[in-house]
Amino acid sequence: MKKIKYFLFVALLYFSSVIAIGYIESNNPNGNIKDIGDAFWFAIVTLTTVGYGDLYPVTVLGKIIGLVLILGSIGILGIIISEITNKINSYMEKKKNGFFGTDFENHYIIIGYNDFALQVGKEIISTGHKIAFLTDHKDNLEKINSHFNKNNCFSLYAEYKDEENYSKLNFKTAKSVFINFEKDADTLVFVLNAKKAYPQIEYVALCKNTELKGTFENAGVKHVVSPLEVTSKLVASYIFEPEVATYTEDLISSSKNEEDSDIQQYKIIADSFYQNKSFNNAFHELKDNYNAIAIGVVKDNKVYKNPSSDYILSTNDYIILISNGASKQGLEKLFGIKEGK
Repeated sequence: MKKIKYFLFVALLYFSSVIAIGYIESNNPNGNIKDIGDAFWFAIVTLTTVGYGDLYPVTVLGKIIGLVLILGSIGILGIIISEITNKINSYMEKKKNGFFGTDFENHYIIIGYNDFALQVGKEIISTGHKIAFLTDHKDNLEKINSHFNKNNCFSLYAEYKDEENYSKLNFKTAKSVFINFEKDADTLVFVLNAKKAYPQIEYVALCKNTELKGTFENAGVKHVVSPLEVTSKLVASYIFEPEVATYTEDLISSSKNEEDSDIQQYKIIADSFYQNKSFNNAFHELKDNYNAIAIGVVKDNKVYKNPSSDYILSTNDYIILISNGASKQGLEKLFGIKEGK
């Protein structure tokens, strides 16, 4: 408000001086400023620091007013340059913070950033999908940008509780949302608010207290992940069957080269090669032609492990299989879609 008042005061003083110098100089027979138009021309070239010298005051009072115009020009020009600079800096800061949102579609959203979120993000990116992060710590933006490319990763610095930020992350077109908070209570509150606005989204949440898993599921979380349970199972496996544990760890990671193997799932879309074919047919086809092993099917969000050979695959089913990095490109071409949901 102060800046606006100052600008209006300077502008009023400036235009008053232009009118005054036009009146004074036009009444002097030796003056070359003949009318108000000449006075405004003199003011404009003074304001823009061009200074052609074709028009200038000759009277003492005119020169004094001309000095006011010069000083006023410096003030007005300073305000204009300052405002333009502030607008540009503000725009760049908003863009850096993700204020204008993303146009990503069929992407994955991670709420809350830390080292764990970083590893999850890397796994998702390695499968060829895009991700969007929401963090309430500005320092995390630099960390995110240092690890990910802006072509497949978007980051937003904002408050978690502000529901307007959901649209900036393009919630409505996301495949799923992963909530990664330190406190289970914060996670639960976020899920309840998000479910109101976007009930169709699948939510995956980190749950530190295993006793709260049922509460999370009742709140609408599709998959509740307990780091303690996952870690304890893997460590126990390393203790009494280390080779199996090593193989399991490899399978639950995304394959990054031809030697790596991982478990993948591919959706059977309309007119897919496997539509209306038996699981046994798909099993042999995948093994013989892509060195991939089908181990399960997902139908209506329910997992069927090692289904019967005569199980008929249909549109929107998912085939779960084990494959290596060398086969991934061929599998994506076969299914006509990238791995994952």
